[in-house]
Amino acid sequence: MTNSSSASAPSLASEIEPANAATVSRYSYYALGVLTGVNFLNYIDRQVLPAVAYAMKRDLHLTDTEIGAMEDALLLSFTVLAPLFGRLGDRYSRTKLMAGAATVWSLATGLTALVDHSPVLPPSLHFIVPVSHVTVALSGVAMGLCLVRSLVGVGESSYSTITPTLIADYFPPQRRATALGVFQAAIPMGFALGYVLGGVLGHFFGWRIAFMVVGLPGLITAAVVWQLREPERGASDRLLHPVPEPQQGKAQSESWLRTCWRILRTRDWLLSTAGYTALTFVLGAFATWASLMLIEDKKMSETAANIVLGITVLSAGAAGTFGGGWVADRVAARKANGYFLVCAVSSLLGILPITVALATREPILFLPAIFLAIVFLFSNNAPFHAILVNSVSPTIRATAMALNIVAIHAFGDLISRLGVGVLSDNLGAGKLPTLAALARLLGIDPAREHLTAALLVVPIALIASALFFWWGSLKQQTVRANSS
Repeated sequence: MTNSSSASAPSLASEIEPANAATVSRYSYYALGVLTGVNFLNYIDRQVLPAVAYAMKRDLHLTDTEIGAMEDALLLSFTVLAPLFGRLGDRYSRTKLMAGAATVWSLATGLTALVDHSPVLPPSLHFIVPVSHVTVALSGVAMGLCLVRSLVGVGESSYSTITPTLIADYFPPQRRATALGVFQAAIPMGFALGYVLGGVLGHFFGWRIAFMVVGLPGLITAAVVWQLREPERGASDRLLHPVPEPQQGKAQSESWLRTCWRILRTRDWLLSTAGYTALTFVLGAFATWASLMLIEDKKMSETAANIVLGITVLSAGAAGTFGGGWVADRVAARKANGYFLVCAVSSLLGILPITVALATREPILFLPAIFLAIVFLFSNNAPFHAILVNSVSPTIRATAMALNIVAIHAFGDLISRLGVGVLSDNLGAGKLPTLAALARLLGIDPAREHLTAALLVVPIALIASALFFWWGSLKQQTVRANSS
């Protein structure tokens, strides 16, 4: 593995640096297509587990808590290793790191199908959370599945940390949100196909075959990523804002802790990360529990629930991601705080449809409500990542992405994926009277529909997301007014 500032970077710089700040080379679009395709496979692999969770619960006698723990195991390794890959991504070949990542997560996805056949499994785990007295119990099989899913997180951590920084070097700032919107559109598309493939393969061939089948394509595409040429770091940015050589050298020699402290003190990075952390809480809860909620509480069949979710996430998620990036670029062209404004409004508009989707039992109401909620949730993806990559200098972007990943997962979906499962099991056992009372107020039976009742924490998180993004928009507006 060689340092990316060496021979390969200059040879590509002339090819990807546009003649002016508005043009983009063909190779940049090709690279974006490859990176988006692999991200698509990434989210298929991640989403197969929720799609077959009902069958796994039945065959392996798993609880909601154990399903949530498996999702958290992936995210825990993903989060813990993100700073390491961020540091590596700022110094070494990003394309080689990403190719290795795709190989690791693809192999680990296939191995998920075989864990319960292992002759040696970890010991079971059982404890009561202090103060709340909530019970958490994990069997040996569940612990083994958690270990394998954590390997999936190792690969995904490298890819998700580094890829946006690579795209930022392929595209100039005024085209960046749209390019990132294309890349982020793979998330709802991967979610969608993960639901459909998992549901269909699980129905006809069993959940084990589903894991094996979806892991294979990642091994093939890893070879394509390996061959991508590395752009020079900050090449697109220097067309508009040249960075003096001494500053570039200073960034390369700066200690990791000092770099992290500089990023954490960056206002736009901090407020946008806080807003997206709350949104990630919502997205994680939906990704893990939507299928089970439709099957167990809305009484849809397993296959129908996954196909309906797949179609809904594909159409609504793509519309939200592409639309959010397109709208955000145009609002930002007129307002300095445009990206923050789009994120704030999107989070705010998602509150009502999510509440309606949880409270009603009629498909004619909850299915359109889910569609609208997904449109608004995914509208944040492109403008948020544009804020993130624009908030720091090109030489530390991978580290900034890594710190963002730590924050949004540690305080976002690491809590919601496992937390909703724990809340569901405890509501079913007659505990948590305050949350049960809120559920009854909305017409939800907390004893019979305990998973839906547990998901009532989602609209609260969206309120927090909207407030943080709105705060960021006010701060940017103030800075712009003072500077003028």
